[in-house]
Amino acid sequence: MGATVVLVVGGLALFSNLRGLDAERVAAGVRASGALGPLALIALLVVQAVVAPLPSPPLLMAGGFVYGPLIGFAIGALGLLLGASACFALGRALGRPFAERFVSPQRLAAVDQQAGTKSGAFLTVLSLRLFAPPLFDAVSYGCGVVRFPFHWFLLATALGEVPKVASFTYVGAAAGGTPTWLSTWILLAPVIGLIALRLLRRAARTSRAPAPS
Repeated sequence: MGATVVLVVGGLALFSNLRGLDAERVAAGVRASGALGPLALIALLVVQAVVAPLPSPPLLMAGGFVYGPLIGFAIGALGLLLGASACFALGRALGRPFAERFVSPQRLAAVDQQAGTKSGAFLTVLSLRLFAPPLFDAVSYGCGVVRFPFHWFLLATALGEVPKVASFTYVGAAAGGTPTWLSTWILLAPVIGLIALRLLRRAARTSRAPAPS
């Protein structure tokens, strides 16, 4: 518990020094944290998701720049997942009035309607993660408010954040050079994800279609 408090306080202190700065300055701050750098970066990603005055791309790029594409990706993915989970928990615990500070009532109503069927809700959240990155935190708060099942939320977020994390981590890592196979994967991953999502949607529609009598 004590270690958690130290990490959160340290992350907040680093956060206050890096607000509005670019990825290079963020990377310098993370390096200054020494062995606690990865944990400080994760703490920053959680804080920015909850209070949101600092966008996540500079943090993701800093992770790639400092730790390389693979470790940087792991740090970024975990940080975004924990941040999204924190927003989800706050939305569920504090309710709609709190979430409406971040999400419009109309958008909350739309998420509520989509949550009627598990398969449809899951694909909707996955689509928003893939194709509407600016709504990342709003979706997290909204899913908590409308009682979206947490395990489906976690899975949709873990899958849907991959292109965003991979892209910005790659941009940061590219400053130090990246292998050809990784460059190819970064270019192909969004296309593969889009094809997979279309196939999932088609399968979901087929399963919900009434059987011929």
